[in-house]
Amino acid sequence: MSNGTFVLVLAAGAGLLAMWTHARFPSLAPERLGRTIVHAATAFVLLKMTSMFGESPTAFGVVFLFVLPALVYALLCTIWVLRHAQTALGLSR
Repeated sequence: MSNGTFVLVLAAGAGLLAMWTHARFPSLAPERLGRTIVHAATAFVLLKMTSMFGESPTAFGVVFLFVLPALVYALLCTIWVLRHAQTALGLSR
């Protein structure tokens, strides 16, 4: 498997995990937009911090211990922000 294919599969898997988490645990979503923005900023910082690991002999473990959870959290925050946008536009149920 090439690196590009691995990244695509990792991103797709993280997206599926984020959607499952949102569907399974809807009470995790913050009710106020301010808290959602704080979560999104935290997710951004975590993703930026994962780049400091670089390439190492244990890169495979780093990806699944740090990068995948940070990516799932960032995508989950994206779902929450989109939910707030839908509510603000009057498009939610």
